[in-house]
Parts: sequence; structure tokens; C-alpha cells
Amino acid sequence: MNYRTEQKKAFIIAGYRQEMKKIEQDENFYEISNFWSNLTEATINQIMAVTDGTLQGLLGVSDSNKSQEQFKYMIGTKKNPDQTTSNDLAETQFPASKWAIIECVGAILAGVKALDENQPFEPNVLMQLKQSTRAPWADEGIHENIEIPRIEFYPFGDMEAEDYKCELWIPIKDEKR
Repeated sequence: MNYRTEQKKAFIIAGYRQEMKKIEQDENFYEISNFWSNLTEATINQIMAVTDGTLQGLLGVSDSNKSQEQFKYMIGTKKNPDQTTSNDLAETQFPASKWAIIECVGAILAGVKALDENQPFEPNVLMQLKQSTRAPWADEGIHENIEIPRIEFYPFGDMEAEDYKCELWIPIKDEKR
């Protein structure tokens, strides 16, 4: 598993948020996929109207790491602090933090295309990564900071390509201190 750690300054993500019931390993991949498949060009444009321009893509934000029956999932962008957010968009503030950024390579659009209830749901490569039970940095005394939501970064590009690269950002804290 290819990952790096990175310290990030505080930032805000603005986007559309939906509350979902937890199902598989604290998430609900079917509902998340349905949420993504219902994005329109107009909703994407509304999200991108508040971007700070540092990321060329969209973010998926999941607070499913907290122990609750429901979780909130947001599709958004890193917000320009000078932009005013419309009433349709929610905001989540992130404090300065250290992140484990895991690269994921492979086609992921299959998990976000329109869903057919008659076909079995197949998790894409990022969903499979999120289901992994062992963090590669666990032996280094680093643990996930569950007070901060996880983030998925989906760069603009061909999400059906076998070499498509996206990232999973997991907030971490060093337990050695």
C-alpha cells in the first residue's frame, strides 16, 4: 500500500451533505454511490463555484469513523475562505492536522454509476481499500484521529481507466508523545 504522511493547515470543505445509515464496516457504499450518481452538472458547478483552486477534483467526506448508527457524507471541494457559500451547500471545518494519504489506483466509476438493484453491487478499488482492516502505519505508533472525518480525493479524469489515481486521506495522531 502506497502512502505518505502530510501536515495540512486548517481548511474548510463546502458541498452537498447527506445523512446515511451505517451498513458495511461503518459505511453504506450503496447509498454513497447513489449520492454520487445523482450529481448533475449544475450541482457540480455550484460546488466548484466556491473552490479555492488548490485541488482539481471533488472530495468525498465521511464522518463514519465515529460510533453512531448514522453518519454524514459530503461531496464537495476545498473552499475559498473569501467565497460566500449558498444555502444549498454545507460546510465542514478541518483543523490543522497530520494526514496519512493513501494512493489508490484503478477504475472507480463502476461504484458510482447509476445503480441497478437487480445486479449485485461490486465495491470499487477505493471501497475495497476503505474496508481494509489494517493500517500500514500501525506499527509506527500512529493511530487514526477519529475526531476528524476521513476524506476521499477524486481528481478530474477518466474514472473508468485502470490507471486512474485517487486518494484516501486519513487523519492521524502520533501516540508516541
